[in-house]
Amino acid sequence: MQWVDLPNWRRDNEYIMSGYRRESTSFRKSLASWKYIHNETVNMYSHLFGTVLFLGLFIFISNDRIMFILFFCGMIFCFFFSASFHTIANHSETTAALGNQLDYVGIVLCMWGAIASSVYYCFYCDRYLQIVYWIVLSTVALASIFTTFSPAFRSPALRLHRTAMYAALGLLPVVFVIHGLALYGLEMQKRRMSLVYLMGTAALNIIGAVVYVTRIPERLHGRRFDIWCQSHQIMHFMVIFAGLTYMFGLLRAAEFVHSPAHHC
Repeated sequence: MQWVDLPNWRRDNEYIMSGYRRESTSFRKSLASWKYIHNETVNMYSHLFGTVLFLGLFIFISNDRIMFILFFCGMIFCFFFSASFHTIANHSETTAALGNQLDYVGIVLCMWGAIASSVYYCFYCDRYLQIVYWIVLSTVALASIFTTFSPAFRSPALRLHRTAMYAALGLLPVVFVIHGLALYGLEMQKRRMSLVYLMGTAALNIIGAVVYVTRIPERLHGRRFDIWCQSHQIMHFMVIFAGLTYMFGLLRAAEFVHSPAHHC
């Protein structure tokens, strides 16, 4: 289908002009779209790959398994809900809206698991601060999920409240990183938190977000990127790379805190 033939509820990116699936009103037909090429194919397969990748990688984790369970579960749910949403996005308006909500829930769970594990290493020697930040994090995450599903909070009038909720979740790492640096100093936190990996993760996510928001490259060349290399696909891969970078950072942090070089 072409962009001009889409109903309003399916119009998301005006620079993607073709390659759309027809409205299916059938889960079987939506699932069958995995068998042919369209403009959601890369989005579906990329985050299916992410789901399988992080499921497989978790097998090799031995230290601090509870913290890594939080991280990996967040990543896996994020990728699974994303792949599911892109699969059923052509089903119907109601089903697509539910899929979109689950996609946002996956993002919140991803952030919750990643931040919770970093808090553990940031305040490795202070159980009280760990618990305080975990409570704050979980409260904001639950509020964000409530916001996602609440019809009242989805109204345009409360857009500022929604934005503030997600911003609070996204800015929490900045708060505890600065707090940790103030308490323990740069040299300790650089190793305890793998700050270089955290910055790499942030850079990859920012690149993905900028590409997604600016709709580059498809806005520069109409129709050339309808199927391959569109901004949403690039963002998907940036999220996978960011997740891997974050994971390697957590592994380095775990290695350090369990080594003789670390002390409380």
